[in-house]
Order: sequence, then structure tokens, then C-alpha cells
Amino acid sequence: MAPRTAYRQPQAGGQGFARTKKVFGGPVLTLTAADIALNAQTAIMRVPKGFVLMSWTGTVGDIDSGATLMLAIGDAGNNARFMAASNIGQAGAALPALAAGGVLYEFTDDTDILLTATVAGAGLAATPTINVLMEGYMK
Repeated sequence: MAPRTAYRQPQAGGQGFARTKKVFGGPVLTLTAADIALNAQTAIMRVPKGFVLMSWTGTVGDIDSGATLMLAIGDAGNNARFMAASNIGQAGAALPALAAGGVLYEFTDDTDILLTATVAGAGLAATPTINVLMEGYMK
């Protein structure tokens, strides 16, 4: 099953001088019940080839009406490259620190960043939102 694309175009491209700070992501995305089904993947942004990730920031709302939802953030090569399975969507919070493998990760192709439900949620809660901003530079 292909991931649902939740971000809007146009996303900023890779233009800019080397080492010019680039920020990809945002605005706040509203998730659907299908996005929190077991193994569902939602494309929350796209980053260009040659982007080197330095840090990220963002928030996750109270997505799950129960206490089961586990989320991961990664890409098609590793669905937990940036955040391993986390219960962040059960009550909402700021994103944790990037996973070690995500810091200074260089994207070798235009890449969709995927939110994966590794454990299904019970149902949507009041604020099923996510807002992720990835900061880095073009190599």
C-alpha cells in the first residue's frame, strides 16, 4: 500500500549556495483515521537530493484517543531513521532529539519523509496534528 501524501506542493527545492541553511516541512498537517492504522505510512514532507540534515523541531498533537499508538518517522529505506517507535502521539508533545543515524544524514535522492504507525491507534483524539521542520544545508 502506497503512503498517503499529506504535504502540499510546492515544497522548496534544492536551490541555494552550498551551506546555505534550508528548512523543509510545515505547515501543521491534520492526520486521518487511516493514518494511524497498523503500518500506515503518511508522507509528511519531501526533501531534495543533496540535503544534509542537521536538526529538527516540531510538535505532535494528541492523536490517539486510546493508549496504544506508536509512531516512527523515517523514509522508504528506514522507517525509523529519524525517530524510532514512540508513544508521542498518545498525549502530544514536542519532537524528541533526532535519532543518531539522522544527524548529518545526506539524502541521495528526492525523499518523502514518512510517518509510520508501528502500533495502531484506538481512534482519533481531539488534535490529530503533526508539524515537523527539518533544518540543514545543501551539499
